[in-house]
Formats: sequence, structure tokens, C-alpha cells
Amino acid sequence: MKVSALEEYTVRHVLEYRGKPTLQHSVTENDTIEDTLALMNRYNIVSVPVFGSSSVSGSSDGAFVDILSVYDLRDYIVNSP
Repeated sequence: MKVSALEEYTVRHVLEYRGKPTLQHSVTENDTIEDTLALMNRYNIVSVPVFGSSSVSGSSDGAFVDILSVYDLRDYIVNSP
């Protein structure tokens, strides 16, 4: 596909091409950064959904919290005090 043709397509086209997604990997708020990076590296993924853990204050067990990307982890590691 030529780059000039990209202006004719939308994200909807990509979603239809990809098909219905399945949840294969996720982490919880209590997983370590090391374990999360290892998971992402092992399966060559750049983001994972984060689910709550009952041991984290204010979280419902198993409730969706956020999407965590490898870039979020990198920024935290580089910029944290």
C-alpha cells in the first residue's frame, strides 16, 4: 500500500482487518516492573491492560484500571526520583 493511499483509510478499517481482539496477557497493580517488562519482552507486546488487586487500597478485585505501555515504564524508570 502506498503512503498516499493511507489518507483514504480510517482506524475502523484497521479494526475490521484485525478482527475481534482477545485478551491474552494482563498485569495487576501489584506486579513488579521487572515481571511486567519480562512479560512484554517475552511476547513482544508494547502495552498491557492493568487490573486491580484486592490488596491495593481503593481497587475492586479484578476491575480494569488502565493501559500500561512499555513507554510508561521507560519514563518511570528514567525519571523517577
